[in-house]
Amino acid sequence: MVDRATEPVIEAVARITRGTGVGVVYDPVGGAAAGAAVECLAPGGRLLAVGFASGSWVEADIGRLVRRNTSLVGVYAGGLARGELDADHEALLALAAHGALGGATEVVTFESLPDALDAIDRGEAVGKLVAEVAGSP
Repeated sequence: MVDRATEPVIEAVARITRGTGVGVVYDPVGGAAAGAAVECLAPGGRLLAVGFASGSWVEADIGRLVRRNTSLVGVYAGGLARGELDADHEALLALAAHGALGGATEVVTFESLPDALDAIDRGEAVGKLVAEVAGSP
């Protein structure tokens, strides 16, 4: 887990991977931050553009992608058949059960949801925030 508030992401990834970079970046955020993630890719790596939570799609330097022989791949889950989605879901559940999916999760009450959304907007939220609704399992 990299906390961008305490260490620049590009430097953290370089440190963690001993300078080799990562094979895949899964990006549901988009914008300039996703474009900077190109710097984290190993030669031959792929940046998966999954969403644009920032309000815009990834802004990547195409020349940088080409020079490092990396790829920008658009991923649209809505284009998958039900069987493919179910298989992917089962695979993710298995990874989670084995502790293979990292990331901090913070549970917030429904009443504190506005503050949690403000923290996301300010870039202060780390990992995932889950809103607990009264009466939910």
